[in-house]
Amino acid sequence: MEHKIRSEKHGSVHYWVDGAGEEGLVFTHGATMDHGLFQYQAAFFAERYRMILWDVPGHGRSRPYDQFSLQQAADELVRIMDVEGIQKAHLVGQSMGGYISQIVARDHPHRVISLTAVDSSPMQPSYYSALDTWLLSITPALLRLYPYQTLIKTIANGIASQERSRAYALETLQTYSKSEIAAIMDVVYQGVKSYGYDSALSVPILIVVGEADRTGKVQTYCRQWAQREKRPLQMIAGASHNANMDNPEAFNRVLDTFLRHRVL
Repeated sequence: MEHKIRSEKHGSVHYWVDGAGEEGLVFTHGATMDHGLFQYQAAFFAERYRMILWDVPGHGRSRPYDQFSLQQAADELVRIMDVEGIQKAHLVGQSMGGYISQIVARDHPHRVISLTAVDSSPMQPSYYSALDTWLLSITPALLRLYPYQTLIKTIANGIASQERSRAYALETLQTYSKSEIAAIMDVVYQGVKSYGYDSALSVPILIVVGEADRTGKVQTYCRQWAQREKRPLQMIAGASHNANMDNPEAFNRVLDTFLRHRVL
């Protein structure tokens, strides 16, 4: 993969490109992870697609970065697509990356061939009760109460079911301070809170969830999303929140089928 850097007033964003296919394919990682989350997808899909992996602003090598928000990240993703000459792309977003991808699909539906939400959830306000919203709002404060080592180990064990996935998550989490982790989670909450668009997105959507994902109410939201909008929902066996890394073989098969045919 070729490593590239796009610099602007808020900071530098690092991304990697590979493949020479006609269709674009962009992988966007979740909160406190980095582009390495998709290491088991990179080689599998590079042959058929013009592929982009990136470190979202405020994450990985894309630090420091001022005024990080989900909207800013979505705008940055579109600018990267412009630089790379990709007019339309399949978007694959895990957790927070699913939110960023939904914002791109809302703002630029003509640039999106399809969207795959991996252990993410719909952003429309109607899915969230007042209690749900309140619980999201207090999460950053609760995280600050944990001793640092307990915090990162708890997160790593909660989002990954396989040893290699937990090792990756823990290694990545160790590059953030407790304050940085809490600040990122606050950005996620603020992004969901400010979404303000309650119509279904106009692009094909695949919803993927790890069977062992117990992160918040992700499974509940995803089942509601699939039922309400008649979207395909695929459960990944033996996988938790980072489903694409916990069981890459199953995930790659499901994603490959969807990207080729847009139906499952």
